[in-house]
Amino acid sequence: MRAKPLGSVHLLLALGAAGVLPGCGGGERAAPDPPELEIAKPGTASGDAQVAAAGTTLPESLRVIVTGDGVPAAGVPVTWATTEGSVTPALDTTDEDGVSTARWTLKHLFAQQVAGASLASGGATPVRFTAIATPDPNAGNTVLVGGNGDNQFDPVEITIAVGDSVNWLWPKGSEGHNVVPDDGDTPPQSGPLGGYPRFHSFRFAAPGVYHYHCMAHGAAGGVGMSGTVTVLPAGPVP
Repeated sequence: MRAKPLGSVHLLLALGAAGVLPGCGGGERAAPDPPELEIAKPGTASGDAQVAAAGTTLPESLRVIVTGDGVPAAGVPVTWATTEGSVTPALDTTDEDGVSTARWTLKHLFAQQVAGASLASGGATPVRFTAIATPDPNAGNTVLVGGNGDNQFDPVEITIAVGDSVNWLWPKGSEGHNVVPDDGDTPPQSGPLGGYPRFHSFRFAAPGVYHYHCMAHGAAGGVGMSGTVTVLPAGPVP
């Protein structure tokens, strides 16, 4: 007596029970999720908190590191941006160590300025950098306050035209000084005693001779740490 042929459904069930069901793919596993990327400043040499003259490029590059599950991630696009000056490149790709770098040229504004870096794909908290933009220490209208550890203004006397500004700059090593008018409120007091990287700027609107001093190391009348601003009427300064 011949065996009765199996129907198609019965055949599939039989093959499946035997473990030989074709095209099932039961032994395959789903690919793991890609690692979640993070962006941060490196532990050293990030380029954050630099001090430089307004309008100039910071001496050190800004740096971030991108990691996935704690491992440096290469080839990740990073966006650099600022509303104060410019950062180049605007779009960079991390190197084999997961690092992206950029150069920041400060805006011509005496203030703390801000720049940032973020993953071009989004999803991670952006990194924030700050820099202090100061007056140019070598400009003709800059007075150094206690430079080189000396209790003096440099230069002691300065001459400008009416409408121009004088910028007082506390250089590296300067500490515990301020600017106080001998009489009245011109130039205005710079605030309490302080040091690097401080600056104080004032525009002189009227001709005259203005005297000032440091309250800790000088006094009115040209005593000790003191200085003079001579403001000439409009026209070329001799």
